[in-house]
Order: sequence, then structure tokens, then C-alpha cells
Amino acid sequence: MSTTSSSSPSSTTGDHAIYFYVWLGLIGQLVWGSYPVFAKRAMQEVPKFSLLLLATTVAMGVGLWMIHKEGMESMREVYLFLWREKALWGLAIFVVMRSVTNIVAIDLTRATWVQLIYLLTPFLVAILGALFFGERTPRYTYRALVLSTIGAALVLISDWSHVWAGFSSNDLLGLGIATMSMLALAFYYQMIRRSSRSHASNGMIMFQQSIAMAGTYLVLTLTTGEDWGQWLSVSLSGWGYIAWVVVGIFILANLLQISAISGASPALITSLMPLRLISAIVLGWLVLGERLTTIWQWFGAGVVLVTVSGYLWLQGRDDFESAL
Repeated sequence: MSTTSSSSPSSTTGDHAIYFYVWLGLIGQLVWGSYPVFAKRAMQEVPKFSLLLLATTVAMGVGLWMIHKEGMESMREVYLFLWREKALWGLAIFVVMRSVTNIVAIDLTRATWVQLIYLLTPFLVAILGALFFGERTPRYTYRALVLSTIGAALVLISDWSHVWAGFSSNDLLGLGIATMSMLALAFYYQMIRRSSRSHASNGMIMFQQSIAMAGTYLVLTLTTGEDWGQWLSVSLSGWGYIAWVVVGIFILANLLQISAISGASPALITSLMPLRLISAIVLGWLVLGERLTTIWQWFGAGVVLVTVSGYLWLQGRDDFESAL
């Protein structure tokens, strides 16, 4: 009797904690789904690398403020921690690769298409976990990947009598770069989880990755000769899209994602990724005028959503129950 009563509060606390992280992940996925759309709209008014230099610089300041709130009083403590935490340096590499390839892909092709490619990330998370981290590949991974790839093809190809007619050279390049970005994102999910296990705080992770990205974008905006004069003629609505990229994505969505993955397994949080495609389809239609025009495209989107959701529900269910 005493054993039951003593374990019940602990079980309830764990239950509430997992649900809290799941809700954080859910909101974070919806916000991240808006990124390709709002970033593409913002880039119609300002250069892409300068936009992300601003965003990552602001995020770096927020991360530094969080570190101070978390108890590190001096920059020397921060530097020493970053020097010792090797996983964070590995994380920074994948953050930079993911961020740069992401914004380039968005600039080259449709925002909805980019998000569709990224929806295949959970399969890579599972495969990379098995290849590099000794994790068991979940059942149905390869069958679900094949089915989702077929669904993605249905969305991308609007006219099957002229398969390549709907693609420009920029589209093909953008889809290829989006695939590279997806691979970097899969490594990011695995690495950030391992950094959290090494007691890196949310503020430290955010500060570290912002430093890496801000430095990269500073170099890119200077070497590519971007015209910063465009910032002087930004429209009122343009400032709204820019503000959402800076505050909504690089601060809010980053914090939600880092916090969610730190408190739950990567597989559980990635189970919510189909929400990103829903956000991208709706917002792409409203903001950019990108829409699915044929019944086969809608069917393909449905195949991807159902397959990915079903696959991740099966995997996430076991993780969820074991976490409780």
C-alpha cells in the first residue's frame, strides 16, 4: 500500500512534465512551419544573408541574457564551458549547415516544396541514430520512407505527361539543397539531445548556435556583396514579416524546440513534424499564392501526412509510454 501511494505523485509529476514538453513541441512545429513562407516573403524586400545576420544577432543577445539568468555571471565561465563542451561544437557545425542550406533552398524554389522535403526528416533521424549512435531502427522505417517519397513526388509533379515541365533549374537546385538541409537537420536533432544530456542549458545552446550562424552570415553577406540599401525602402508589411522571422522563428521557435527536445526524446518531438506542412500549405496559399492545383497533388500531400503521422505515432507511442 505504501509503495503505491509513494509512487503515484512521482508518476503524476512525470505525466505532466512529458505532456508539457509535448505541447511545447507542438507549438514549436507550427511556428517552424511558417518559416519558409515568411522568410521567402521577407526576402522579396531585403537580402537573405543580411536578414539572417540580424535574426541570429538578436538571438545571440537573448541567449546571453538567458545564460546570465541561469547563473553564469562572467563571460569567462561561458567561454570555459563552451571550450569543454565538445558536443556543442559539433552541434554548431550542423546548425550552420542547416541554416545556410535552408535559406538558400527557400530562395530558389517554392516554400511549400521545401517544407515537404523537410517532412521526411524523421526517417533520417531514425536511420542516423542506428548508423552513428547505436540505436535500433524503428520498424516500418523504410516502407514508410518509400511511401512518403511517392506522396512527395505526387505533390511536386503537377503534369505527369511532362514530368520536368513544372520545374525550373532553380527548382531542381533548390530541392537538392533542401535535401542536404534535411540531412543536417537530422544530425541536429541527434546532437542537440546529446548536448542536453551533457548539462548544456537552453541559453547556452542558443548562444552557441547563434554565434556560429551570425559569424557565418556576416561573412556571406560581405563576400556576396549584398545591397544593404534595400533596408531603407522596406514596406510596413515587410517589416512585419521580418519581425516574425527574427522574433517568431529565431527566438520563440528556437526556444520551444530546444526546450522540447531537452525534456523528451527526439523521436517523440519529431512525431509532431507533419504540422509543419499544414502551416506551410495554408500560409503559402495566403501569403505567397502558392497552392496545390491538382487532385493528385492534394492526394500526395495526404499520403505524406498520413504516412509520416502514422509512422511517428507508432514510434512515439512507445517512447511516450516509457518516458511516463
